[in-house]
Amino acid sequence: MTYSIYISTFGKKIIRIKGGIPIEVGAAKRSAFIYKLHDDVGVNISSENEYYGELTGLYWVYKNIKINEDDIIGFCHYNKSLKIGKSKACKWLHKNPFGIITAEPCKIRNHPNSDEVEAVINLLKENGKKQYEAWNKLYDNKAAAKAETCRGGNMFITSGAVFHDYCIWLFDILGRMRKVIGDKPDVDVNMRRYCAYMGERLLSVYIEYKGLSTYDAQIRYKKWWLTYLRPIINKYDINKNNAIYIFLKRIFGYNSQYNRI
Repeated sequence: MTYSIYISTFGKKIIRIKGGIPIEVGAAKRSAFIYKLHDDVGVNISSENEYYGELTGLYWVYKNIKINEDDIIGFCHYNKSLKIGKSKACKWLHKNPFGIITAEPCKIRNHPNSDEVEAVINLLKENGKKQYEAWNKLYDNKAAAKAETCRGGNMFITSGAVFHDYCIWLFDILGRMRKVIGDKPDVDVNMRRYCAYMGERLLSVYIEYKGLSTYDAQIRYKKWWLTYLRPIINKYDINKNNAIYIFLKRIFGYNSQYNRI
């Protein structure tokens, strides 16, 4: 049994994780790299990074790394990870071999592009009543969480068996969604990542319709101050244009106790 946590990055210094394996995403459209693994070799969707975001790294791991059913595999980001150690994660997954460790469920706002939401809902309906019912239990028809139901961040730790099943399901839906929605060259580059945004919501849908056991982990941020401010931001629905957010970021931003590789 192996224990591997892959960290998506794009030439950034990463959060420290014992045994973490960096993978540079969007490598097909870049030339300068810090780390050994890139998502543009083997079977890949690296050129689709502007739509999939960090998920091009997840796809690369799924398609190119040999992972046995009883291996433990995780995925996180250069600037945030799940706050749980290897020993505790292994112990919990040993007791729950078909379980998954994710970020604590939270609320998520409406997704602004109705065509993208409609596409996902229709695809889930096509997949069967159970998947659509799972979505409908968690989100409304604008993709806003009905309660604290979104296990966001596209982060998890699970067994190889669950990992493979999840990736097959997720990338089937997102691949079909890309065909329905197509390219959006005139959309703001941040909002072009519609597959990544829907992926965050779909992780909870997968867990719900599969009936998986879950362990809710706190998120550990590379910028230490976010650990304390995120709960406040979520509670009071403070967005990035809010004066309070801007003020706090000006004071605390860009300082990190994990600013070295």
